[in-house]
Amino acid sequence: MTNTTRRPLVIDRFYDVLDEQTQAQLTPEQKQEIEDAIVSITLASRHRIDVRKSFPFFGARYYLVFLLGRDLRKRPRKESTLVRIIVTLLILFGVMFATLCVLLTLYMLKSAAGIDLIRNFHVGIWDWWLSLKNH
Repeated sequence: MTNTTRRPLVIDRFYDVLDEQTQAQLTPEQKQEIEDAIVSITLASRHRIDVRKSFPFFGARYYLVFLLGRDLRKRPRKESTLVRIIVTLLILFGVMFATLCVLLTLYMLKSAAGIDLIRNFHVGIWDWWLSLKNH
């Protein structure tokens, strides 16, 4: 624990629960190897994107965690082919949905500005949107 650099919280928690006699018997090299092993098997390493939020919802608290970064573990996780296919499809549909939302927003902004890219051709979304005001 003579390390002056900032350690991940999981390392501090590990040393809190470790017996003091056992901790005193560890050499600095052993401590470093243990800390490296703990960091490599947990999500304690830094991520490029690290969003951790909790919020109340109908009398209970829920949390949301979104982490994105390189996988630095030495052993890859074992995943079934079905899980990989499902995750790939979910990512694909998410990207497609986000792309369509951006395109729709750009189309609505273009229509609101009165810009016609193709003369006398309209998809009809802007007219439908304006007709909602009348109802």
